Amino acid sequence: METPAEHVEATYETAMDDLFRLLAQPSISTTDEGVDECVELVMTLCDEYGFDTVDRIETDGQPSVLATATSAVPDAYEVLIYGHYDVQPVDPALWSSPPFEPTIRPGPDGKDRLYARGAGDNKGQWFAHLVAIEALRSTTGLPINISLLLEGEEESGSPHMSEVIDTIESRVDPDLIYVSDGPIDRTDRPTVTMGLRGILYVQLDVTGPNRDLHSGNFGGIAPNPAWALIELLSSMKDPTGRVTIDGYYDDVRPVTDSDRAVLAEVPFDPEGARLDIDAVALDVGPGETPLENLLYYPTLNVNGFTSGYGGEGMMTIIPSTAQAKIDMRLVADQDPDDIFEKFLTHIETHTSDSVSIEVTKLATMTPHRTPVDDPIVQPIVTAVREAWGTEPIVKPAVGGSLPTGALAEAFDAPFVSVPYANADENNHSPDENLALWCFENGVRTTVELVQTLANVTR
Repeated sequence: METPAEHVEATYETAMDDLFRLLAQPSISTTDEGVDECVELVMTLCDEYGFDTVDRIETDGQPSVLATATSAVPDAYEVLIYGHYDVQPVDPALWSSPPFEPTIRPGPDGKDRLYARGAGDNKGQWFAHLVAIEALRSTTGLPINISLLLEGEEESGSPHMSEVIDTIESRVDPDLIYVSDGPIDRTDRPTVTMGLRGILYVQLDVTGPNRDLHSGNFGGIAPNPAWALIELLSSMKDPTGRVTIDGYYDDVRPVTDSDRAVLAEVPFDPEGARLDIDAVALDVGPGETPLENLLYYPTLNVNGFTSGYGGEGMMTIIPSTAQAKIDMRLVADQDPDDIFEKFLTHIETHTSDSVSIEVTKLATMTPHRTPVDDPIVQPIVTAVREAWGTEPIVKPAVGGSLPTGALAEAFDAPFVSVPYANADENNHSPDENLALWCFENGVRTTVELVQTLANVTR
């Protein structure tokens, strides 16, 4: 009998043609460019690659796609795989080749890469699952149940994920939430990650006088919203890097000895990180190490500050408005809605009475983290090791955010992420790419994972 690996090799050119077709189709959720056409293509590909049912999930925003592949094995283990078909906007002038004309050429390491928007984030990664599932169904059979959820708004903050969950929760019963998104480690070793930060994104708009004022004629009597906003932001953190909003750390899960044992095996060079970003020093925080600050503690970050005149030369004014955009990366057990209420209380307590302020919540994602000693971790580590031929790096969490926390919470299932893209995939940037050897390892990983999970009890 033909093995899954032999089948993948025999059908590789066809799979690459289909991946090219997928990457050539724009699907920019923020502008609606090509979304409907991409959804139709995604559904067609899922059907062609062996899924039993393929459904379009409507929301008040962009639709999602749910595809299911059912095993003939009674009471089989079930995995819900998450991915997203939407991509970031592009500026073609910044690309070496057109972003929606997939091109294979050597990367900086001399190995072939596929260049296109969505190659690494995230079409190329979830397409590897399709290739693996088709290979299994065409050879040894599918020993577990698989549901594939492909979202259409990840790049827009997943504002309608709750609607998607409400629609699919009666159709799936996963024992595991599995994700392939983001890059592998810079050492080219694969990673197995059990958690992601959540996010709370807010906008502050401060208003002072009804117009910009002459700083001489009104200086000393007119309130300055820029100063008011600066003082407000300064009240939110102390010199040690700790956020000073009351109750901000109340629900932060403590770092355990097991966590620290795993962290000790994660390759991380603080001095190398400092040199890489050309910083005078790394930021400080409440953790015992920089890695703890990065993976186990929440942040409060100013994304942008806008007020007054910023052009060449001089304009001596007291600005009438000021605006700041802030993201808070939250960690396991923190609730974005609860943190938002605490944030509002801080605003009310610390804002100057001489200005008015409007707070807008722009996006939230729930944080989550599967314990490092969860029984599902080692079988996945084994599957990744077999597929990549090297020991994976086990990470308790990463600093980024995905909407998978809502899935893990809704289905009360552990979450594990195994990225299939190279470390320098340039996701969200010009010349986004996917190393072909990473894609091929990703296909092997999904095959190994499915076969390994067939031996795990529900």
